[in-house]
Amino acid sequence: MDIQHIAKYMEENSEIYRMLKHCPYEILRQWKLMRYSKGSMLFQQDTMYDRFCILLDGVADINIIGEHGKKYSQATYSAGDMIGEIEIYDLIPFVSNVEAMTDVTIMSLQRDYFLTWLQLDSNFNQYFIRRILYYNYTISKREGINILYPLHHRVCTYLLHLARSGIQYPQGITIKLNKQELSQKFAVTQRSINRILFQLRESGIIDIQKNELLIRDVKGLELETKQEARSAPTRC
Repeated sequence: MDIQHIAKYMEENSEIYRMLKHCPYEILRQWKLMRYSKGSMLFQQDTMYDRFCILLDGVADINIIGEHGKKYSQATYSAGDMIGEIEIYDLIPFVSNVEAMTDVTIMSLQRDYFLTWLQLDSNFNQYFIRRILYYNYTISKREGINILYPLHHRVCTYLLHLARSGIQYPQGITIKLNKQELSQKFAVTQRSINRILFQLRESGIIDIQKNELLIRDVKGLELETKQEARSAPTRC
C-alpha cells in the first residue's frame, strides 16, 4: 500500500488521521490494502489471525454465533474502526465474526510490525489504550442495561433511537427495520420480537410494514420505556 493511498484516507477520516499521524515511515510502508465484497466474512470467530486492521471504507457487522447457531450482532463498524485490537497483542483467537455488510476496504498490518509501532509511536500507544478502555466501557454499559431492563424496554428504547434519523411524515416517523437483524441485535428469537411489536401495534403506537415501521406515537413509545424502567428489578 503506497503512502499516497494512506494520506488520502487520513485526509478523509479524522480517526484514521489520529491513529497514523505519527506512524514511523518504516511501518507505513508495511500496510497492505485488502478489499472484500458485500457478504464476505473478513474474520471468523475462534480463528487466530496475526494482523491488525483498520476499516477504511464500508460497513461491517461484528457478531458471534452461539452453540445452536443463533447469531448475535454485537456492533456495527465503519471507517476509522479498529479490527483485531483485542486479540492481536497476545495472539488469541477472534472472539467475534467480522462480516461485510457492504463492500469493504481495510488496511492490514502484520503483528510484528504492529508491536513495533506500538513501542515507537507514543501517540498511537495512547490512542490505542483509550480506544480499548472505551470499548470495555461500552460493553460493560450494554451488559448492565441487558441485566437491569427487560426486552420490551430495550426494544422501545432502540426504536426511539432509530426515530431520530427516521423520515417524518404527517402520520408519523418511518424507520427501516429488519426483524431478523433486530432479533440478532438482542440475541432473542424473532417470535419474541414479533410479540413486542404486535403489542405496540395493538396500542396504536406503531404500524408494521415490510422492512419498515411507522412510529405513530413517539410520546407513547417514550411512556412505554418509562413504565418498563419502573418495573425493572432493583438491587438490594
